[in-house]
Amino acid sequence: MKWALMALIGFGFGFTLSFSRFGIVFGWREMLTKRNSYYVRVHLLTIAIEILLFTGLLSFSHALFGNAMVGNVMAIGIPFIVGAFLFGIGMQLAGVCATGTLYGCGEGQPRFWLVLLCYGIGTLISNQFRPTLDATFTSHVVLAKDLTGNLWSGMLLNLALVAVLFLLFRNSELKRTGELKPLFSGGNLFWRDSRFTVLTGGILIALLNSSVVALHGSAWTITGAVYDMARRGASLFGLFEGNPKLAQPLFINPMVGMFWLGILGAMLARCISGGGNFAPMRLGNSLASIIGGLLMGMGAMYSACNLGGFFDGTASGSLHGWVWMLMALAGSLIGIRLRPLFKL
Repeated sequence: MKWALMALIGFGFGFTLSFSRFGIVFGWREMLTKRNSYYVRVHLLTIAIEILLFTGLLSFSHALFGNAMVGNVMAIGIPFIVGAFLFGIGMQLAGVCATGTLYGCGEGQPRFWLVLLCYGIGTLISNQFRPTLDATFTSHVVLAKDLTGNLWSGMLLNLALVAVLFLLFRNSELKRTGELKPLFSGGNLFWRDSRFTVLTGGILIALLNSSVVALHGSAWTITGAVYDMARRGASLFGLFEGNPKLAQPLFINPMVGMFWLGILGAMLARCISGGGNFAPMRLGNSLASIIGGLLMGMGAMYSACNLGGFFDGTASGSLHGWVWMLMALAGSLIGIRLRPLFKL
C-alpha cells in the first residue's frame, strides 16, 4: 500500500512539474543575470509552506507506515559544500536540475535523457571516493532546533530566514529594474494559458512533498533513486559484482517507483498541454548535457539535489539546506559564465 501511494504521489509530482514548468535553474539564472526575482520568490514561498507542514509532521515520532519521522537531514562538511557547488555549475550547463531532468525526460526531450544517463554515471563515479572522503573530512549535522531550543522555535528561525531572503531578492529586483512582479495580485494567479502557473506548481509541490513525509518519514530524494538504477545498469557490464543490494528488487526503494511514475505524470502533462517545439540536439548542448549531468550526479552524491538538498533540507530544519543554496548559487554563477562556450 505504501509503495502504491508513494508511486501515485510521484505521478502527481511529474505532472505538476511539467504542467507548471516549475524548476529552479531558469529562475536562478533570471535572478542572477536580470534580477528578476519572481521565480525565486515562488521557490521561497514553496519552502515556507513546506517548513510549516514538515514541522507539524516532524513533531510525531513515526510516519503513517511506521518509519521513523526524520525528514531530510544531511551533515555539513567539505564534501557537502563542494558537492553543492558542483551541482550548481552542472545544472546551469545542463539547463535543468534533478526535477527538471525528470519531467524533461517525461516530455520526450532526448537531451534530458542524456543528462539523466550522465547524472547516473556521475553518482557511480563520485560514490567510489566516499570511503576516502568520509575518513579525511569531518561533517556535522546542524539543526535549527538545536540552535533555538526546540522544534517550533527552530521553525520560526527558518521562516525568518525565508522572510529575509524574500525581502533581499525583492529589493534587489526593485533597485535594478524599478518594478516588481507581484505574486498575488492580478488575475489568473493559479491558471494561465491552459496550464498551472508556477505559483500553483510551487504550492502543489509543497503539499505533495509533505505527503511523502507523512507516509515515509522523509521527503522525495531523486538522487538515491538514480544511483540505485545506475548501479543496477552498471551490474549488466560486470560492475559491482557481489554487492548484496543487487540481490534485492530494484523497486524495494519506493523512490524508484516515484521516479518512473513521475515520468509518466510528465508524459500526461505533455499530452494535455501540447507544449512547444523543443530545441534540437546539437554538439554544443549535447556536450553541456554530458558535462552538466556528470557534475550534478557527482555533486548530488554528497549534497543531494535541489529538492532533497535545498527544499527538503530547509523544511526539515536542517541548516544544510541554506548552505546548499549558497554554494549552488555560487556554482550557478560559474555555470552561467560557461554557457556561452557551448552556444547556450
